[in-house]
Amino acid sequence: MNLKLTGVVAVVVVWAGAAALAQESGIHLRGVRVLAADPEAAAAFYEKAFGMSETRRPVNSATFKEIVINSGSTTDIARKATSTPLIIATRPKDAVAPAMAAVILDVPDIDKAINLVKAAGGSVFRPASKSGTGLTFAMVKDPDGNQVELVLQQQ
Repeated sequence: MNLKLTGVVAVVVVWAGAAALAQESGIHLRGVRVLAADPEAAAAFYEKAFGMSETRRPVNSATFKEIVINSGSTTDIARKATSTPLIIATRPKDAVAPAMAAVILDVPDIDKAINLVKAAGGSVFRPASKSGTGLTFAMVKDPDGNQVELVLQQQ
């Protein structure tokens, strides 16, 4: 196992332990925020690539937007979804895409997900590979440069 893969496996193991602790403490993930130069374009990418829909816009001014999307092919389905929402907010003009932070999505078909990412204007920067822990993962970027980790639990 290479060093990068070992690091990913270690992060997954630590995350799994932290998830159990979070459940015991009552802490849970409320959402994931992605910054984008054009939040509407970013929301359209996630909707097209991952079948998500907008649920609301807590802030929608000329200078700052915050768009909440979630899993679901329609707004109504997305509003009822129990999954963690993705919040897309306006990136400050002097901020760059994060180098390590990533949206992590479980996907049922990693090759299909990668193809949808590319068709929606994203790119692949780490192709799909299998880990020794029963996971297949790939790293892609949305059109704004935000990293998205695609994870497939092998059966």
